[in-house]
Amino acid sequence: MTGESGPDAATTSVSLTAVALLALMRLKGVGRVRALQIVDRPMSGTDFGNCREILMSRLASAYPRPVPRSEICDAWMKSEEQLDRAGAIGVQVISFHDEAYPERLREIPDPPAVLFVKGDLRALHAIKGLAIVGTREPTSFGREVAQRSGRATAEAGYMVVSGLAHGCDTHAHEGCLEARGTGVAVLAHGLDKVYPAANRGLAERLLEYGGCLTSEYPVGAAPARSAFAERDRIQSGLADGVLVIETDVEGGTMHTVRFAGDQRRPLACIDHPKRFFSEDKTKGNRKLIDEGRASPIPDGAALIGFLNDLQSVTSAEPHLESREEIDSPQRSFAF
Repeated sequence: MTGESGPDAATTSVSLTAVALLALMRLKGVGRVRALQIVDRPMSGTDFGNCREILMSRLASAYPRPVPRSEICDAWMKSEEQLDRAGAIGVQVISFHDEAYPERLREIPDPPAVLFVKGDLRALHAIKGLAIVGTREPTSFGREVAQRSGRATAEAGYMVVSGLAHGCDTHAHEGCLEARGTGVAVLAHGLDKVYPAANRGLAERLLEYGGCLTSEYPVGAAPARSAFAERDRIQSGLADGVLVIETDVEGGTMHTVRFAGDQRRPLACIDHPKRFFSEDKTKGNRKLIDEGRASPIPDGAALIGFLNDLQSVTSAEPHLESREEIDSPQRSFAF
């Protein structure tokens, strides 16, 4: 793909658009929002050979400072290299303007401009999806509930979204795989690695069962503190609703809670037995429930009810086979 004259005839319009967006985001002061304002439609095949000039023209009217042609060319070349590195390890690249871009993410206030995906793209378009999130250091009760919730959610035909972190995320996806369900892990770094390293095996099993790993960060990007908070908007954005297993009042999970509110995603929290009320890792749950911001989930029957409510309002286009309704009493279980 690389070359001094820009993309060659083999480059698709999708990759051309992705290169343009990535190139813009390499410029100082240009983030994903500004990049999508500048590249507000796909760059079609007619753009071959003069794509940099098109960017120069759009930048001139939308960017606060003149950008030297050499700076654009350098950014473009490095972005082509990013796509080459991604392709070399089986990572697909989707721009916001690509038909393969998840419709749920198009609707959120701050969508990723580009997604890197390893695994089955269809997982991102599952007809039903639930994000299961929580602390990296759950109680023993939280670990068990996360696993059971992941399993029940997958049995209900829902794709399970998490950040593949230690703790609640790990157990939720383990439960999902027990039910041979589809899981999507949103990572805060390039897809050439899995962090934490202890979850590499889990990531491989997600891929084996038709799931995928996704990130808005290019191959080679190291995890940064801010990236973990930013990826939380993608977790909630890919799902129809969010289930919090355990969190304290200021935990990282609260980022996902805030994004769920911004994105109008229904929120539910595990409602712990009273003996766990003194645990710091449950105080965020109590706060969200007491303030009426989250539906309480005291048992498996309540979880199934929450999933049924989500199903009644799901508007995503189906791309995976839908499973049966989940109103049969034998599906209920106790935490």
